[in-house]
Amino acid sequence: MKKIYLGLLLLTLFSCKKSFFETSPSGSLTGKELYATTKNIDALVNGTVRYLMETATSQDNPGYSAILLSQEAMGSDAVLRDGVYGFLLTHAFGDPSDNTTRRALFFWTFQYKVIDNANNIIANVDAAAGSDTEKRHLKGQALALRAFAYLNLVRQYQFTYAKDKTAKGVPLYTTPTNPASQPKPRAPLEEVYNQVLADLREADALLQGFNRVVKNRPNQQVVRGLLARAFLTQENWDSAASRARQARQGYPIMAPEEYGRGFSDVSNVEWIWGHPQAADQNLGGASFFGYIDVTPATGYRSVMADPHFRDLFEEGDVRKKLFRPVTDTLNPLLGWLMYTKFVNKPDQSGHIVLMRASEMALVEAESKARLNDLPGAVAALNELRVKRSLPALAGGALGKDALVAEILKERRRELWGEGFALPDMLRLQISVVRKPSTEVLEIPRADGSIRRVPLKGHHQFKFPDQSAFVPNSPYYLFSIPFNEITNNPNL
Repeated sequence: MKKIYLGLLLLTLFSCKKSFFETSPSGSLTGKELYATTKNIDALVNGTVRYLMETATSQDNPGYSAILLSQEAMGSDAVLRDGVYGFLLTHAFGDPSDNTTRRALFFWTFQYKVIDNANNIIANVDAAAGSDTEKRHLKGQALALRAFAYLNLVRQYQFTYAKDKTAKGVPLYTTPTNPASQPKPRAPLEEVYNQVLADLREADALLQGFNRVVKNRPNQQVVRGLLARAFLTQENWDSAASRARQARQGYPIMAPEEYGRGFSDVSNVEWIWGHPQAADQNLGGASFFGYIDVTPATGYRSVMADPHFRDLFEEGDVRKKLFRPVTDTLNPLLGWLMYTKFVNKPDQSGHIVLMRASEMALVEAESKARLNDLPGAVAALNELRVKRSLPALAGGALGKDALVAEILKERRRELWGEGFALPDMLRLQISVVRKPSTEVLEIPRADGSIRRVPLKGHHQFKFPDQSAFVPNSPYYLFSIPFNEITNNPNL
């Protein structure tokens, strides 16, 4: 089992509490000494970030990474190796849509625990001993973390805002809870988004001048990136474009030669937000890289690329060089298509990417295209294309619809493995698309004959009830866990 390092404060807060599995879970956060000084609260912010990223209830739930992997597994371009542990049932839409599974329980409860931590920090930081600047920056980080969790939850447990902003979202808790707190009903999507936007706008102002030491802390750029994501989902194109542009200031898109270095280090120039890990926090299967890094001889190596995904890349694209069909007959991956975007560090200390300048360039490009600012959209898209060794698109070469389609295709190419597959399907109200692989590998034998091996691809082509894939299916939504429904009569 992966070792969990939450810091002394968080280890105390989260040890073996029954309330961990409640929606309003915070009977554990009562010690006034935790909030006595800004130094203590800073340690609590650090512990909350590490709890978000590093807590695990099982080998196949490595913190927030489990959500990223699930959202890729439920999309069109990732394939899960048949019979390999981890996310195979998720790929088949059986988990986390089944509200009795441990994954369904984990996804709900650990994100609400982050929210409750943030609520306690927000409520107590003003009275702490310390400078006003320290208090302002700590409150801004807590607001950003709360908004991040709610933005994730509302996009995981309900269809997109543009489909029906009055639909039931998730319960909103904005003050600290305790065992006597009354559980809340699901708030409408519009109310949840309004809270997310209010939190992020306040955080933006509070975090002015905050210089973080480690990239896993949310700063002003991260907050603006989260605003861009929220506005994109709301189809508020003007605001999405402007916030995305602000978020990536100072974070240039990486050069072509940097792309193949494994996506495992926050020092990458375009990582706006990422989580560094030590070697003993990233061991075995209970880690992001344990599932998505296909290069080692050990590990689950379960998340592969669909052969049809490779077809989306143009010749000369630096990313296309990362695909390699396995033809070694002694390799257990024989017949699979390796995609080496994510490669762990030699000491197993790979870092987890949470936000990049490339994503923000694509948000800006899509938003401007939808606003009919085609020159602006092409300019933003070309910033990325030229850094992937592709020729710049000529202005006026594509009409609005064709340009939007190209930008969305670029999101698939650029952001694979980073957790955007499912949110984009829900946001765009499109169906998952999975086609069988028809390619055959021809492998020379020692005697000069040829061994023909099918290149493996998708093997899940229907929902669990055997119905065909369609847009806006309930199978795309995460399910509120059975325990929560039982314990909260307002749901």
